[in-house]
Parts: sequence; structure tokens; C-alpha cells
Amino acid sequence: MAHQREDLIIELQRLATNLDRGPTPDEIDKLGAYTIADYRDEFGSWANALAVADIDQPAGRKIPTESLCAELRRLADELNTTPTGQEMTSHGHHGLQTYTNRFGSWNDALAASGLSQKPDRKERSDQELLAEIERLAEELGRTPSSRDMAEHGSFGRITYRKHFDSWNKALEAAGFDRRRPKNKISEAELVTELRRLAEALDTIPTTDDMQRDGEFSPGTYINRFGSWNAALDAADLD
Repeated sequence: MAHQREDLIIELQRLATNLDRGPTPDEIDKLGAYTIADYRDEFGSWANALAVADIDQPAGRKIPTESLCAELRRLADELNTTPTGQEMTSHGHHGLQTYTNRFGSWNDALAASGLSQKPDRKERSDQELLAEIERLAEELGRTPSSRDMAEHGSFGRITYRKHFDSWNKALEAAGFDRRRPKNKISEAELVTELRRLAEALDTIPTTDDMQRDGEFSPGTYINRFGSWNAALDAADLD
């Protein structure tokens, strides 16, 4: 029987209150009344469940490498096959970006976990990648961010970085503005993006990290908060 959305939100907020922060997927399964799968089934993704419950994602908590490998092996057992990165995003406890940041590539993560490697996906042309940005922009009705592409697009951030050096350069090549005007970006959005990047990198991000992989430019943070360190303080990442 499907759980009611309100019950899931109430339980998520209860855990966040007890922990004094947003719970991790592992904590949901160990301490909660429902499983991480229940939240993904209802809300589409763990990140969306937190957003609906108005809870910030936990930041600055480095996931042990062995925990990442154990989750890969668990998912392989569940699926009875070597999982793809998309299957990890859809059914696993961690995101694909967490694995690629830690191990360098999905295949390297599989190898570290003792699983057979999937063949690399075929090389994509620049035209295919730019066409996907245009498709996503039309779907969203605005210039897509790298996070939009990771969550809703056909390719990942690393693919665009490999071809264009950065997401901003990919946007420029596709004929889109690099950033939204800063007066449309709230401080809450800036803080949330900083915390997301910290979780993806498993470390406190630098201005170079934000320029390369973030949704907003480092200058936006410096203009809004006075300095990069002040922005980190606002995100509780000092």
C-alpha cells in the first residue's frame, strides 16, 4: 500500500529535527519509519523529497569510500546485474556525480567495488551535446543549469566538461546566456547550490570548483556575500 505523501514528509521532518540537520539516505533506512525507496517512489528523487519537506541537504559529510562501494554491490545484487550510473541515480542511495567525483569515472567506481565494468558509452559529437541543451531549454522554458542537465538531460556534467571545458562554455556554444541575472537569484538558492556542490565534491568547494561545476559564478557569491569565505560561512561550510 502506497504511503501518503504527508506521512512521508512528517517522518522526514521528524528525523531532521532529531538530527538537527537533514538526514542522509543511509540514516533514512536505519532510523526512519520508511525507506529511501519509498521517498524516491513518491517524490521522484531524494533531493526533491528534501525540497518538498523544506529541508536542506546535509553538507560537508564525506561518505566513506567503502560505503560507496558497498552500495554499488548492494544495488548489483538487487538488480542481478552490474548497474549503470542512471540506475544508481534512480534506485541507489547516492548520486552518479558522487561516484564520478570520488573515483574519476563510473567504470573506475565499478572496478573499485569488484564489479565488471560496463563498456564506455560511444563518443558523442559536439552537435549532439548542444542539441540536448537546446532541447532541455525548450522543455524548461529557460536557460538550463548544469544541475538541470544532470537531473533531466541525456548527458552528464563530465561529458560537457570533457568537450567544452565547462558548462558555461557549453551554454555559450549553444547560444545561451551563461548565467541568470543576479537579481533573480535569492541567497537561499546560492546557499543551496554551495551545499549541493560540497556534497557532490565531498569537500568544501573553491571558487574554481564553482566556476567549473556550479550553477552560479563565484563573482555572484562575492558580490552578494562580500567574499567567498563569507558565502561559505552562510552555507555553514567554514
